[in-house]
Amino acid sequence: MTSTLRRAVQSSRRHFWRTKLSSENDRFVNEVDKEMLIGIISDTHGLLRQEVKDELKKVDMIIHAGDIDRESLLDELKKISSSLTVVRGNADKEWAEHLPESARMEILGNKIYVIHNKGMIPGDVGDADIIIFGHTHKYSQAEKDGQIWFNPGCCGKRKPDQEISYAILEIRGKGDFEFRKMVIENDHKETKLPKDIDRIILKAMKLTDKGKSFEEIAKACKISEELSESICRMYLTHPGVDVAGILQRISC
Repeated sequence: MTSTLRRAVQSSRRHFWRTKLSSENDRFVNEVDKEMLIGIISDTHGLLRQEVKDELKKVDMIIHAGDIDRESLLDELKKISSSLTVVRGNADKEWAEHLPESARMEILGNKIYVIHNKGMIPGDVGDADIIIFGHTHKYSQAEKDGQIWFNPGCCGKRKPDQEISYAILEIRGKGDFEFRKMVIENDHKETKLPKDIDRIILKAMKLTDKGKSFEEIAKACKISEELSESICRMYLTHPGVDVAGILQRISC
């Protein structure tokens, strides 16, 4: 069975704006006055799924709300669309130092603010109509004080029990737009990880620091040697990685 794509539509009526990054002074920029489709993704963590790429080829603009994880994935997005806005997430290391932590745009009189972690917003976002963020890996849409707060969820590597989602934002005019939730359902059998995988990874990291082999770690953690080797390899080849980072890399 191949993966199937399920669409769930969530609509909102609010003054909308599309945004375009102004890298120098973070100004709002009026962009276009026609109907638009914008692909909104976040937390790819090094994995750009074919289903996502196929849908992004149909949009006019792409917004990535951070945690790209590797520069080659950014290059893939640039090949799909020349109109691309990207912000840096906490998992985007040295290679991404040139990327902004936030971006502001304006479309049809509606203003958009993009950041990876909404908890890192410095003060309020002023007159922004829509705030797009990621980080939590959970799809959400809420209105607060007249502003739309939107998270497309995670469409890359994630925990086995997490939903794979992103969104298509259709703008038909000022105050006339809708978010279309896109969900990828895997029909194929996924690798099952232990329920206490977080604890296992932490223990494996500590044992690795003590010089234990992956075979010894497998016995100590009561896991397969294959899983043990994968955890140890990710830990040793990604300096500074934490438990969540390793889990994201061994899950798909």
